Amino acid sequence: MYLFTRSARLGPGNLGDSMAWSIKITEKVNQISELDVSLWSTVFSPKTGTLAWTATVEDLAALEASDAKLMADTGYHSLVDDGAKFMSGDAIDDNLLRLIHADQDGASAQPQYASVVQAVLAPGSSVRGIELGVEIAQRAKKVTGRPTSFAAAETGMYGGVEWIAVYDSVEQLEKAGDALAADTTFGQFLDKEASKVYLSGVSTQTVYRRIL
Repeated sequence: MYLFTRSARLGPGNLGDSMAWSIKITEKVNQISELDVSLWSTVFSPKTGTLAWTATVEDLAALEASDAKLMADTGYHSLVDDGAKFMSGDAIDDNLLRLIHADQDGASAQPQYASVVQAVLAPGSSVRGIELGVEIAQRAKKVTGRPTSFAAAETGMYGGVEWIAVYDSVEQLEKAGDALAADTTFGQFLDKEASKVYLSGVSTQTVYRRIL
């Protein structure tokens, strides 16, 4: 199973029109393709104004088929062209993750927030880093009670891994953060194990809010 993400950063101004466009093009993609695409935006995080369209697929053939349908639809092309005036000029990025540990407790929900922690495997630590990544996700869920998945990058930064936790509200997001900060056992586990298999100084954390 894969998680596909397309990210684009909005330029300053025209906030109302740009958000209306982002919703319209998301609805168009869901109408044309077989994907179930969600629209998110960064909050409380660097790169303010970044939009992220996400979809979970069983295989790459599903992405290929959906892309073919979109490329053949003139209405979709028109919306893409309309959106150019809202963009910041930064590159539009696609990202593909292989879901190593897909927490099924979050599969049927429609969470309103997601926190994503990104790290990079250290050389020689691929096997242990993946094993530990799953364990970290499971331990984090035990502390917070929130669905937490673990994935490895198929594109982008080689050796990249991500933990994705989802929340029904901003209150749940805050409560989960407080719980992790207060759990010394979890912190000690990370201090002891994570530093051995993930590169230092490159980990990031981003929070997203669902728009559609």
